[in-house]
Formats: sequence, structure tokens, C-alpha cells
Amino acid sequence: MAGGSATLEAMVPASSPSSRQELSPLLRSVVKVLCVSDAPDFDQPWQTQGPASGFGSGCIIATARGPRVLTNAHCIANQVFVEVRRYGNAQKYCAEIEAVGHACDLALLHVDDPSFFHGTTPIELGLVPRLSDRVSVCGYPIGGDRISITEGIVSRIELVKFAQSGRSLLAVQIDAAVNVGNSGGPVIKDGRLVGVAFQALDEADQIGYMISPPIVEHFLRDVERGEHDGFPDLGVAVQPLESRAHRRSVGLPASRPGGIVVTRVVHGGPGDGVFLPGDVLLEVDGIEIASDGTVPLREGELIDFSHVVAMRHVGERMPFTVWRDGRERTCTVELMPPKPLVADHRIGTPPRYFVIGGLLLVPLTREYLKTWGESWWTAAPRELVALSEQGVRAPERHEPVLLQKVLADRGNQGYHDLANLLVVEVDGFAVRSLAHLVELVEASRGDFLRLRTDDGRIIVIHRTEARDRHEAILSKYGVPFDRSVDLRKLARVAPPVDSALGEPRRIAAASA
Repeated sequence: MAGGSATLEAMVPASSPSSRQELSPLLRSVVKVLCVSDAPDFDQPWQTQGPASGFGSGCIIATARGPRVLTNAHCIANQVFVEVRRYGNAQKYCAEIEAVGHACDLALLHVDDPSFFHGTTPIELGLVPRLSDRVSVCGYPIGGDRISITEGIVSRIELVKFAQSGRSLLAVQIDAAVNVGNSGGPVIKDGRLVGVAFQALDEADQIGYMISPPIVEHFLRDVERGEHDGFPDLGVAVQPLESRAHRRSVGLPASRPGGIVVTRVVHGGPGDGVFLPGDVLLEVDGIEIASDGTVPLREGELIDFSHVVAMRHVGERMPFTVWRDGRERTCTVELMPPKPLVADHRIGTPPRYFVIGGLLLVPLTREYLKTWGESWWTAAPRELVALSEQGVRAPERHEPVLLQKVLADRGNQGYHDLANLLVVEVDGFAVRSLAHLVELVEASRGDFLRLRTDDGRIIVIHRTEARDRHEAILSKYGVPFDRSVDLRKLARVAPPVDSALGEPRRIAAASA
């Protein structure tokens, strides 16, 4: 498996004899994870890419349910078969996925055969290391089949955007080699697990990252509680309040030197109905927020205030102190998972799509953007990347809908070159989501169906011709259904009053 978003090639000196001696009892708890996956094909969302093999690393830890293997979620994403092999043991054992946290890129594997754990010592979770601490990275990186140990120094502790989910969570930067295959491997200091290797940077030498102990602990607590809601988010966009003019304009007193400004509130998020644009957030859970948005992490160390929110659990209530209309107010927020405008595709579920008159319509997701390659944020269309990075969910739009491409046919002649256009209206009605677009299409009447894109283009489909050509288009391109399974379920629950193309159905000649 890839080591997160990038790899490193630099050589790192081997571990010292003293550290090797300290690690020796724990090496039998270092595991190689072998996975056969079958990932969705976002270019042809009705099918998959086919089986592919990959590998990563993991380690044995103790849980309330017994010993388990901790690894990265991206090591077992879209898995159809997983095996594990322990250090010092040639035998491979079948493993089952017990829990996955895609937000934090962590997963727990369960091995039924108790002999897999014989002679092992689960690695205990430690604390966040300090700057300049020396740590050891253990795993099975590319370049060989046996265990590898490299050493490095802790160089930075901050929120890092996780490549698996796009969430910014607490991570530790190290200068030890983190290569392809190291993902999921333990990072050890003083005999304890102080991190899980998960990604590195292509753009710089010897910058690797490990998931911090508080994130691992949060994930394990969620698993013990039987919850997998992940890490809550406040659902607001903010900006620093360092400008003296800006502070005077909102009337902040000298006794309040900190605070940040709310610029936007996510519709349906935890802050919706609690915060307003222009509010100044002064305190989170009784902790003062500095004017740059940071709060204390440890003595001499600062971290973005969102870390305090993320460390709580979904459903918990958190108090805030807010400056509004010239006075302080106290409010309480019930924490929820994030509700981004451009969401992550739910790994393990088929992509969503809808075909009408040969137009392939899909929701815009980060996974679709990733089809532009490792540097998708520069290669993908700029307006789509901007939506992914800066877009906020609003009442009029819960998810962007994309005309991904046109399945060329005589019924859609003139539109064959259209691709990657945001669809904003159907027959003059604003499109809130893909499911809403399907409702609009199937409830519309008249001879023509009109779709408008965000760049002003109008795409016109003749309803009768689209109905007549429907089966031929699906058969020609091997599309088994005109819509994904989630939309077929919706149609069965609430059948359309005036379906544009009839009931969604499978084309018998097409392959599944």
C-alpha cells in the first residue's frame, strides 16, 4: 500500500544497537498486511477496476475485545481479501475488518486463529512525543520482503491534512524514512506506540508523518462504544482577527485580546442556528482562542482550536463564548460529523450515478477528483478543486452535481464533447443534490428537458427520443442500470408520479 500521499527515497542510518535491543521484544508484534482490493471505477461508475494486490504494515495492540491488528484504513480500502503475516513467522493468516475510521485513516483487523498471537506482546499506546525526540519506524516498506527499522527525529507537531479523508487532525512530522509499504506501521519510543506511519511528502526530502496517540485513542474509544461517527466538526468557516481596525470595528474590549471571526456557517451542520457570520469566537470549552485561531496544546506549544472540537465525540455538547452585537454570549453546540459540500465517497459502497438521454450525471466527490492523479489539486479543473477546498453546504445546494461525460448517441448529438460541467438547474429549478436532480427529471413534464450548467450552457433533451433510445444507449456502453443502487432504492420507496423514462431496470444483455 502507498505510504499516504507520497513517498521518500532518502536513506536513513540504521537504528542504534541500544534502540534495537529495546525494540527486540516488540518486533514480533509488527505485522505485514497484504490486501486484495477491487476499487470503484469512477470513470465508469457502474463497474469496478478489477482485483489489485497491495501491502502495508500494522502492529498488534490490546483492546477490550482482545488483541487486534492496528493499521491504516487506506491499506485495506475496498478490500475483498486480507491476510497478515507476523515478524518471524512465515505463515499468512486470514484477517477480517473489525472497524474502519476513514477520517483518521485507521483500521482494526481481527484474526480468528489464536495461534497468530502466540509469543507476541501487544504494543501499548504512549504519549505524543516531544520535539527533537528520537523515534523508530517499523514496517515493511518497498524494497524488500522483511521488516525494516529506521530512526528519525520529531520535527513538528501540528494539524495535518490526512490524504485519506481531507480532514486536518493532529499528526507528528518526523525525518525518518516513510516509504511505500510503511503505511500502518508502528512508530515506537521507549517501548510504546507513539504514532502510526501514514503519509509523506513528495516535494521534500525526509518529511514523513505519523498519526498521533490522541487520534489513535479517540478511534479506539469509538470502536469500544460501538460508534464509528468519527471526529466532530464545528461546521463553520473562520478567519483570524489580528487586524486592530477589525477588532475596534466589532467593539472588542482590551480585556479580550483573542478571538476569531465566523465567516460562513455550514447548512445543517452543528453550528447552524447557533452561530452567525460576523460572530467572534472567544472561547471553546472554557479555553481562550488566540487571534490567530490557536489554543495551548502543551507548555510552549500551540494548536488550531479545531483540535479541541475534534477530540470530543459526536453527540457531545460543547460550550462556546461568543462576541455578538457588542456583548459576550454563551452558547452550546451539539457536535456532529462534518457535512462538507464536496464529500468523500463512502469507501466500500458503489459510486452514485444517473443516466438520462446518454448524459452521465454524478455527485462531485474527492475520490472523483483524485482520478486526475497524485497531483489532482493542480491537474483537475480549477472550479471543481475550489469547490472541494472552499465550498460550503447551503440550503440551495447540499452536493454539487456533475455532468461527467456524454455517452455519445444520435439522441444527444451536439453535446458529445461536454464533460465535467456543474449542473445547477433542471427546467428552471435549482439542483440541491443528485437525488434531487432525479426527482426533478422524473417529475417534469413537457416535450423537452432543459439542464443548465454553472457556466450558462443549456442542454436540451427531447423526452420521447430519450425514452426511445434509452435501452440502446445502456446496452451500447454496457451499463446494467440507468442509476446507482441507492437511487434505485429511492425509486422503489417513492416511485415517480410521471417517470421520464419508465421504471429503472436492468438491461438483460449487459454484463453485471
